[in-house]
Amino acid sequence: MSDIDTSINTNLLDPIEIQAKAQEIYLEGLNLPADETIKLIDSTIAHNYGLLMEDPIIRAEGPWLYTRTGRKIFDGVAAYSAANLGHNHPLVRDMLVHFLAHQSPPVLGRFLPDPFLALLGKKITEMTGYDYFLPANGGVEAPEAAIKLARRWGYKVKKVKGLPEIIYFTGCFHGRTLTVTQMLGEEVSLDGFEPFVAGFIEAPFGDIPALKKHINGNTIAILIEPVQGEGGINIPPDGYLPELHRIAKENKILVIYDEVQTGWGRTGKLFAWEHDGEKYRPDILCVGKSISGGFAPVSGILADKKLMDLFDPGSHGSTYGGCPISSAIAYAALHAIEMENLPKQSADKGKYVLSQLEEIAKESKYIETVRGKGMMIGIQIKTDAPDGHHFAEKFFEEGMIIKESHQWVLRFTPPIVATKEDLDFALGLMRKIFLEDL
Repeated sequence: MSDIDTSINTNLLDPIEIQAKAQEIYLEGLNLPADETIKLIDSTIAHNYGLLMEDPIIRAEGPWLYTRTGRKIFDGVAAYSAANLGHNHPLVRDMLVHFLAHQSPPVLGRFLPDPFLALLGKKITEMTGYDYFLPANGGVEAPEAAIKLARRWGYKVKKVKGLPEIIYFTGCFHGRTLTVTQMLGEEVSLDGFEPFVAGFIEAPFGDIPALKKHINGNTIAILIEPVQGEGGINIPPDGYLPELHRIAKENKILVIYDEVQTGWGRTGKLFAWEHDGEKYRPDILCVGKSISGGFAPVSGILADKKLMDLFDPGSHGSTYGGCPISSAIAYAALHAIEMENLPKQSADKGKYVLSQLEEIAKESKYIETVRGKGMMIGIQIKTDAPDGHHFAEKFFEEGMIIKESHQWVLRFTPPIVATKEDLDFALGLMRKIFLEDL
């Protein structure tokens, strides 16, 4: 038997060689020309997303993006609330620098103890009032975990005999995995992916009588966004969510709130459910996006002991869910959310932006109405005007990213930490574009 070739053992590599290679890799990405960047993405990365621009982003700070050619662009979408804290928040960034400089983080599975996961668990349960947090990665993993937990509760606690049913709502967005993509109602999301998972019933958003008609003995849960984001910043009527809770309690049904987009201050409260008061807290809360400060994919669900104990070892899991680096990042981001007082910032700034937009809407021949909660604002475009995509392109030309939803709505959800000066820049562009002749 021949000796092992020790030259392949990375532990024996020359530290100077490692440093040089690391710098080379970093500079390779930093200096890759724009045309080569686009060419490589187009030729090697799946086309499930379309690129907004062909000028690579090389730096970001707060609500601002900086491109290879020197453009400065206001981020009016904040990665659909992943950047509530803005880009490159100093507290999360500096913690990460310390973490990497002083730690040798292992790639832990959840079967090994990690102090940063422990700290994250303590912090997030204290902030939210729930007993347990189940950590995951991308946002869609939160509603997926919630659905699994609801089904297990349906069989083991409610003891349904037939197919357990979960009610969802027209206009919702819970992600694009096979379970929840059926809920989107868009041809591009449905075509060629059937058959879909059974047991999901659609009800119209904001309509209590219609909701009641869909409830039966096999209904185990109601899955809802308290404010629909991707659907066009749709806010339910006053009293709707409390009545939904009352109906659920009366019929022994779990209430699941998907606050992946609305959470962590976006609507002017830490979570949107808090607008209705403590007694209307959901049974399962889906969280994600800005819990990571934009530095890594982190999501999960929160629930109390009675529910979460239905998950036993092996019933649900994720290799990277709650891994050391993600836990450290999320722990720092939660501190930043508190220190920034994001809910108050969102409430105050949202009130200002909405009032300014209402004034613009009065003068514009293109705007039907504006609506919002905190810094989650929708601009409804008149159907006899150019559509939302047209306006999104105009704004991008002028230096701001704003995205259309369902053709006739523009969603404005900038980083909550954007200053009044930053927001006035965005509002100035809105005055210019919405009040000019196209």
